[in-house]
Amino acid sequence: MTTAQPRSAERQPRGLRRPLRTLDWYIFLQVMGPLLYGVAAFTTLFVGGELVNLASLVTGGAPVDSAVRLLLLKLPQIMVWTFPMAVLLGTLLGLSRLSSTCELVAMRASGVSFYRLMAPVLVIGALVVAVTLGMNERLVPWANSEMQRVMIEEINGGELPRVTKNVMLRDFEGDRLIRFIYATDFDRATATMHNVAMLEWRDGEPFRQTTADALVWETDGWYFRNGKTYLFSGPQGKGQVTEVAFRGGKQRVALKERPEDIPRAQKSPETMTMAELRQQMTLLGPAHDRFKEFSVQYYLRFATPLVSLIFAWVGVPLGIQHHRRATSVGFGLAVIIIFAYYVVMTLFTALGQGGTLPPAIAAFGPDALLAAVGLVLVIRARK
Repeated sequence: MTTAQPRSAERQPRGLRRPLRTLDWYIFLQVMGPLLYGVAAFTTLFVGGELVNLASLVTGGAPVDSAVRLLLLKLPQIMVWTFPMAVLLGTLLGLSRLSSTCELVAMRASGVSFYRLMAPVLVIGALVVAVTLGMNERLVPWANSEMQRVMIEEINGGELPRVTKNVMLRDFEGDRLIRFIYATDFDRATATMHNVAMLEWRDGEPFRQTTADALVWETDGWYFRNGKTYLFSGPQGKGQVTEVAFRGGKQRVALKERPEDIPRAQKSPETMTMAELRQQMTLLGPAHDRFKEFSVQYYLRFATPLVSLIFAWVGVPLGIQHHRRATSVGFGLAVIIIFAYYVVMTLFTALGQGGTLPPAIAAFGPDALLAAVGLVLVIRARK
């Protein structure tokens, strides 16, 4: 006669997993507390530096409300910088406290592996990476663009530059670029763009290109002067090309921008989304003198958030070491690692923008070096 096994025995594997889930949450909460403290502490340090600059603007005659708006608009960028620092600080302080009270020793003695201890911390790093990527793509470009507008229109009394160099205008249909205009400069006094080239797409294919000596604003809109239009037929514009010249004449082009909008429409890399940076790189081409600048900024949009995960990777083996004074040791290690990383990152970024290093290596090189250091620390810690 076969004896049925107790139902509790069938569920034993699931029951064994429950203490580990509890342990994950415990480590997660131990790290999250110092992490939030780090966000507040590092953000306060950055804001303190900004307050000095804003105070000089106010004493120079800038409106107080505009200065406060500048500070608030700067916060998203500051938080993107402080998130990785806070992850490292939270990892070191949280695990160092557990180590100093011998809780980690007890966990290891009960059979919890080193990688199991590392898992919840890496989850925190991955979550911060996701949040930072979202902010970098949506909030930071808008805030930086608005900050530039406040500086020009409110702090500097609305005095835009008389001549704007390297003017670029884009028209989109949904997410698809349908028209791109480039001019060497725009003279605000005469409402004229000089040495203009316009390329238009239809169904993803270039179908018309116009070049002209000038694009001038008149009472009823914009007009090309002294130029040529090339009509393309065939795939990728490789078929027949028809040339239509209007030397001595003019040709109207429908643009939504008015003359006062042109200087405001010129975006720096810091005010572009990743999609806009990628499109700008495609339009400029590798031969353009600003291609490397845009390329480095594009790759940094990925590399900067990724360092939160790498800081968590580095912080775990350092944090589990036994420290009697967990807070002081953890904070000191965090400051040293953060300082070293950002010195290397600044150097690599400068070399990439100067053309000494390829843009991808300039952006991801510091991350790779830090990850390699973390790998060595992990191998040593698990022995």
